[in-house]
Amino acid sequence: MKAPAPKEAVVQRAIIDRLRMRGVLAVHVPNAGKRSAIGGRLLKGEGMRPGWPDLACYAPGGRHAMLEVKRPGYTASAVSAAQRDAHALLTQLGIPVAIVTSQDEAIAALQGFGWPV
Repeated sequence: MKAPAPKEAVVQRAIIDRLRMRGVLAVHVPNAGKRSAIGGRLLKGEGMRPGWPDLACYAPGGRHAMLEVKRPGYTASAVSAAQRDAHALLTQLGIPVAIVTSQDEAIAALQGFGWPV
């Protein structure tokens, strides 16, 4: 029997730790979670954006990128319409975005954006 994939939060913590060791600041953007309608409106008014990627990554030289973290084995349907829209907006703004499921994929994505990590 195959072991279940690790939860997204476990993958995300591992990515943050690995990036920190390589000199990258990775900041979690907490948009998920249950909240009341009023709480949701308040947070949107304060700048929360549905579908925003999980990690904002920064490195020397003004480098910045966004990573959407999914658990291993995710399917395309795991990416919501709001996430696709947010990724498209960031790309239009010239901010690189990638969907990753592991530490190695996160490193590879940043290297693909030209980062020396």
